Amino acid sequence: MKRFLTITLQNLLLIALTFMVASGQEDAIDEKYSVWVGSSYTDFTDYTKKIGEFRNGDDEFLPEFSIDYLSRGINHIYSLNGKYRDENNIVADMSSRIGDGFSAGFKYRSMYKQAEQDLLTNLETREAGGGKILTHEILDPGTDYYVHRKEVESNFNLRLSKKNNIRLIAAHRTVLQTGTEQHLASNHCFSCHITSSTATIDKITHQIMAGLQADIGKSTVGYQFDYRAFESKAPANFGHFDDARHPVNGGSGAEFESRLIYEDANLPVGVYPKTEKLSHKVTYKGDAGNSSYGSSIGFSKATNKNNDLSSSAISGSAFYSTSLAKLTRLIAKFSVTKLEVDSTFIDLPLFRDGQSSTPKDFDFTRYSSLNRVDLRGSVEIISRLNRKLTASFTAGLRSIDREYYPAEDADATTTLFGQAKIRFRKGLRHSASIKYRFESISNPFTSAKGLFEARGRDVLNPVDGTAFVYYWQREALRYQDITTAPTQAHVIDVTSSWRPNNKVNLNFGFKAKYDKNDDLDSLDVSHFSMQPSLALNVNLNQNLAVSFGGSYAFKKSRGPVAIALFDG
Repeated sequence: MKRFLTITLQNLLLIALTFMVASGQEDAIDEKYSVWVGSSYTDFTDYTKKIGEFRNGDDEFLPEFSIDYLSRGINHIYSLNGKYRDENNIVADMSSRIGDGFSAGFKYRSMYKQAEQDLLTNLETREAGGGKILTHEILDPGTDYYVHRKEVESNFNLRLSKKNNIRLIAAHRTVLQTGTEQHLASNHCFSCHITSSTATIDKITHQIMAGLQADIGKSTVGYQFDYRAFESKAPANFGHFDDARHPVNGGSGAEFESRLIYEDANLPVGVYPKTEKLSHKVTYKGDAGNSSYGSSIGFSKATNKNNDLSSSAISGSAFYSTSLAKLTRLIAKFSVTKLEVDSTFIDLPLFRDGQSSTPKDFDFTRYSSLNRVDLRGSVEIISRLNRKLTASFTAGLRSIDREYYPAEDADATTTLFGQAKIRFRKGLRHSASIKYRFESISNPFTSAKGLFEARGRDVLNPVDGTAFVYYWQREALRYQDITTAPTQAHVIDVTSSWRPNNKVNLNFGFKAKYDKNDDLDSLDVSHFSMQPSLALNVNLNQNLAVSFGGSYAFKKSRGPVAIALFDG
């Protein structure tokens, strides 16, 4: 906390010093400022934590104020904006610029979010005939939770040399989160017991960026380095795990010994990782005649310091823009990212070791479903049809080739899309636009064999030496991939703004989306949503304005529902 305050004060002093130096060198300074003082009242009777999650829930008038200040001279601009809502909800934004040789900015945000306790009443069920039962236990009844998030950002841009416009760019960001949260722990499957307890939050994130940028002829090149670290300083949260027992008769014995990793123990749960991330990025952009172009190459690596597992990403992008005609322009974009996550070996006890049947080894290597190559490309043509109309047409694709999911040789998810947009503008009085977008998706992200289990327990043979068919054998009966992702999508977006005079402004919007997936064998998935909106702003005079507005959202979906079954 002391370090957080120190960083905040250092940034504030640097920005203030910049402003004083700049303003002290000028005679003619234009200053503008405004101060607002008021209050707000909110009454969320019986639902203060759930509906008013960003309010303290006090049924009283609380003082609030904001300030806006702008100082402008021949060689400098300085601005200050801030709002105080209460001691936990504060926003401040400061920026300063001296000519084109130096600029700096500072932001501080403090936000308080509260949450009611989930009573877990949906976690109650029992097998027909009085068998297995799902229960829950709240160890901290009546507790409410909260998160206080504080963030400070600063950035600097300093010209080191006028020749080639060499610049040093640096930025810093710190996020501190404190409070409490509800933590759930699930016990062994035999007892199906869920417990709820309070966990302390004390998380801190630091991020720094530094880079150099220079102009070489008509081109600009740059290099940027980023470092980010995350750590939780909260004490470990422990959960108790019961003795293992048979789910029906409550017995225990050698049958369970070979499949247990832990029982009758207090073990840490919900542990946050300690992570570090390093990244490098090189950029290039330039102009040639009526064309502009650019590219970038980046590499990043993130490491979990608790277990030394890491992920890395290599990315590249490029764009090209050129004039096809006097009022027509073409813009092409391309990017590719390769993401790799370390695999880890999971070592499990031998199943039924020492029993009458042949032991089975369930050891496996966990491969990440995040491993992928993400390829994107698009071409857009923008044309000015006349003084009032502008049309644009875009076509492109996105391909995600996942290395291990849902299977090692699975086909890539490919999305082809097309978009058309027309924009109308008549001076400052009237503007409108309409956009239509179509997407065709092949092989969307699915849960492989995740929906149904075929009839046919009689075709499964008992494990040798026993009379039983075990759960793991029934995986062979599962079929039908399941997904809620569409294979086709249609989107319409309409906006309109009408300004009959300088005092009245009317805005209208309408957005609708329909998507579906009828490629599945056993069900169809579809979603439909629409949202019209209307807003009216009236400036009665220089000091008073009135605004009215509203929107209506309608959503309808048809998709799979997953129901937990005790028999798998």
